[in-house]
Amino acid sequence: MNQRKYGRTLSACLAGISNQAVITNVTALLFVPFADLYGFSFLQLGLLTAVNFGAQMLADVLLVLLIDRFSRKKLALAAAAASAAGLAFYGCVPLLFTGGALYGGIAAATAVFAFSGGMLEVVLSDVADSLPRGAPVSICLLHTAYAWAQAVLAILLYGYMTVCCGRWNFAMFFFALVPAAAFLLILRADLDSAGAHAEEKTSPSRAFLEENVSSVQKNFGIFCSLALAAIFFGHGAEVAMNQWASALFYETVHIAECGEFFGTAAFAALLGIGGIFYIRLAGKKAAFPFSVLLFSGAATFVCYLCAALCTGAFSFAGAAACGLFVGILSPGTMTAASENLPRAGGRLIASLAVASDLGAAVLPAAAGALSQSFGLNASFLILSAAPFACMLAVAAMRRIKNGNVIPLERNKLLKFR
Repeated sequence: MNQRKYGRTLSACLAGISNQAVITNVTALLFVPFADLYGFSFLQLGLLTAVNFGAQMLADVLLVLLIDRFSRKKLALAAAAASAAGLAFYGCVPLLFTGGALYGGIAAATAVFAFSGGMLEVVLSDVADSLPRGAPVSICLLHTAYAWAQAVLAILLYGYMTVCCGRWNFAMFFFALVPAAAFLLILRADLDSAGAHAEEKTSPSRAFLEENVSSVQKNFGIFCSLALAAIFFGHGAEVAMNQWASALFYETVHIAECGEFFGTAAFAALLGIGGIFYIRLAGKKAAFPFSVLLFSGAATFVCYLCAALCTGAFSFAGAAACGLFVGILSPGTMTAASENLPRAGGRLIASLAVASDLGAAVLPAAAGALSQSFGLNASFLILSAAPFACMLAVAAMRRIKNGNVIPLERNKLLKFR
């Protein structure tokens, strides 16, 4: 694949990940308006997040079976088209439903665009992971681009809601242009040849593995289980804080005019800054350093405690600062797992995506339920166990990597090819 094709692949991936930022965060940004306009409770809002990531998880499960059997380009095109249709349907919900049916309509539209958007993200992440080192596309870059797209989304939606207060749904027709643009860019990109370059990726971990294929096969399943646990708790901790940072800012700082948007924008901006640091660090290493994941997990744990135990602006400062560290946990775990299981193929990325979306569905919904009963601060205190658990799983992964060999074949846990 030449540099021109890399450029087209980069454009398609960035458009796709921008769509992911829209479909993942647009409902969370509307939590406060939904509560004001329709009287939705914390529990109902948390369940909308669960629907979002539950639908994405179903897409991930489907792709575990399909991603290595069908054209990545065709899968991406279908996902982009369905995502645009889902966002357009979301915009039509208040025009089609009233009363109690309105919540059901919002949940149904969320399921449609979340399923398709999650499918698009996994396909593009697999493309990025399959490219050789030195290519301008990587999982690290996509996660960082996601953060900046989320910050831009919050600013745009705030500007729109300031002018058209209460008419949130018409903004969805504008946001539907994002997956439509992704569809057009994917048409011009050469996504299917990316897998042919997977063998160009090199790392000390892979070289070490290929020299020791026959040793300690039982550690394969253990390593995979730990990677799934790490990404479940790590990504779940990221999304829980991401989805509820705006509500925390609204409650603690009491800026009604823009609190729900500024909270998310601040968290996303710091998430992007942390991602830039992550990209620069990972680019200097032949293999991903587990110590970075351990530090990030510990720092995220401390930030959760600050958000839970501090008051006023200091509470939100802890929540926002969490963005600097928590965004490393999900892509970092994916990168570490991919480097140590280099022949797992697209099913590895899809399987890890299942775990990440499961965490993203369960933990924010749990935050909503806990906040309904005990308040936001108490929910963050309880959920601080998530980054701590992620840190423990990563520590065990590093111990296996340093002391044993992970075999390349006979995977009985995830059933790769």
